[in-house]
Amino acid sequence: MYIKLSQTPDRDGFQGQVALNTARINGFREVSYKDIGGNSQKDDAGYVGTYTEVLMKGATVLVADPISSILEKIHDSKMRDDRNRS
Repeated sequence: MYIKLSQTPDRDGFQGQVALNTARINGFREVSYKDIGGNSQKDDAGYVGTYTEVLMKGATVLVADPISSILEKIHDSKMRDDRNRS
């Protein structure tokens, strides 16, 4: 089963898509963007910018989607898969 997520933007501002195999995901970690000095970067409204590290067997993928959204996509994907099997 695969889910589609948005990668974090690169230096040129390109933000691609990535398809992840849900069977290989071990966990998630929310991390804040850091500046050169190691301080958390804030947006214009003063909120700390964050991204999610998807920890997988043999790899780590950085995505813009929040953990709650990722978990919802995994749940929806499993529900669709269960319906297709019956």
